Amino acid sequence: MIQVSLSTLLLIGMAVGIALLGIVWIAAVVRQRRFEKRAREDLVSCRICGNIYENLQKQNLTACPKCGSLNEALKPKPI
Repeated sequence: MIQVSLSTLLLIGMAVGIALLGIVWIAAVVRQRRFEKRAREDLVSCRICGNIYENLQKQNLTACPKCGSLNEALKPKPI
């Protein structure tokens, strides 16, 4: 059997705990970025009035609800 002192055992336990927290944190950040990317894909910006609205029907041309001008649904620009 391997002999391990109490301080070494506590240190290993803390290191494993911190590593697990780091992995969970990174997974949460990746998940949030994917969600934000999907949410931005439905947004359209009006070229006339600058209004930002959702394109829920996924049409190529949508009318702005504020001024009525037709706008193309383009790929979102990265932030």
